[in-house]
Amino acid sequence: MNTPGLQPERTALSWQRTLLAATVALAVSARSAAGRHSAAHTATALAVTAVLVALVIGAVLRHRRFRHRPADPRPLPHSIAASLCAGIGVAAGCALLTLS
Repeated sequence: MNTPGLQPERTALSWQRTLLAATVALAVSARSAAGRHSAAHTATALAVTAVLVALVIGAVLRHRRFRHRPADPRPLPHSIAASLCAGIGVAAGCALLTLS
């Protein structure tokens, strides 16, 4: 019997850790947006929310694949990666606007 190793489990756990970090970032940006009513703060909170949604979808997909077939080598859909990259870029840009 071919054992797949621990890599799929580590990948699933890393998705969970990333999701937790994004949740904390959303809480911080939402608190900042609630304290200061500016468009940049609101845009930052919305962008981090979009990233969090994409992370949830990615984590759920990865967890389902790990449960059914731990050695499934297929990558996640490109739309999830593209939305994560775009969301992180927009959130970083909006966060930079809030610093001034």
